[in-house]
Amino acid sequence: MIVLQSKTFGVLRPVRSAAMQATALFSSPLYSFCFHARGFRLYRPFGTVPPPPLRSWRRRFSVSSSSSGDRVVSRPPSELRKKPIGGSSGVGDEKLRALRELFTRPDVGIDAYIIPSQDAHQSEFIAECFERRAFITGFTGSAGTAVVTKEKAALWTDGRYFLQAEQQLNHSWVLMRSGNHGVPTTSEWLNDVLAPGCKIGIDPFLFSSTAAKELKEEIAKKDHQVVFLYDINLVDEIWGESRPKPPSNPTRVHDVEYAGVDALSKLSFLRSELMESGCTAITISMLDEVAWLLNMRGSDVPHSPVFYAYLLVELSSAKLFIDNSKITKEVKDHLSKSGVDLRPYGAILPEIER
Repeated sequence: MIVLQSKTFGVLRPVRSAAMQATALFSSPLYSFCFHARGFRLYRPFGTVPPPPLRSWRRRFSVSSSSSGDRVVSRPPSELRKKPIGGSSGVGDEKLRALRELFTRPDVGIDAYIIPSQDAHQSEFIAECFERRAFITGFTGSAGTAVVTKEKAALWTDGRYFLQAEQQLNHSWVLMRSGNHGVPTTSEWLNDVLAPGCKIGIDPFLFSSTAAKELKEEIAKKDHQVVFLYDINLVDEIWGESRPKPPSNPTRVHDVEYAGVDALSKLSFLRSELMESGCTAITISMLDEVAWLLNMRGSDVPHSPVFYAYLLVELSSAKLFIDNSKITKEVKDHLSKSGVDLRPYGAILPEIER
């Protein structure tokens, strides 16, 4: 069976930022009326960035008095870096110790482990049970990558989260400010801190094929190799019983009146594209694409109408891999009319491999 990586359909997309949410709200006559009726007003030009909280200004500046009056003096960056950071160092250290102990297990056998922010669907915004990077680091920003070796631990994040990361990481972690001059990539850092010939473990479900290939090529410069841990996620192992349960919210049908095209027609069009490409099947893992293609909606991820599922479309059949508790009778009938069979969420890999 030939499997073609999904292309983005791009019709249903979650709102990514507060600015986009505001645009959506204020462009709607209904919401404009509601805001007017409640007396809400905008006190600054739309689209401008509000001033940071007073706390933020106090961190950056100090006020001193003189004969000519109060003056504001900027604090040097070095002082900001020295300020105490939040979080419990004891708890964080214990998590790192537990993680490193797993490195030596016979079924693991690695020297370093990479923990990305994404879930298995490469989502930026994810359910709480998949917030592995946040759990191990204490840093709750939406973007970042953690790398743990037997001796060191580092977190990469972008400029949106530098201050937040300073506050949330404990002393066991080194903050890597991505995009700043002289800051290495994760691969460069691993090549620098590890002796040649080490093994770097990853959960392959959390990496795109492109990202895994690039990692493999970069670390090969120091004779390192990538170890794909298919059967175990090390963070989940130490998270244990305290890990939140996966979301089980019921899905719903998105009526064709609003969708514009029924699911059966969308699947038929997709199959014609497959035949033109000389392929026999396509796997779809992006949550918004699954929701759009099947005219379904969910609430597994905050502020996004999506649900956790995979979709496998072949020339004569289609299978939706999803937790059965999310399927109502209405949804089941809807899928049946569209020629879609149901399978357990965890059965996607064996199905593709067969």
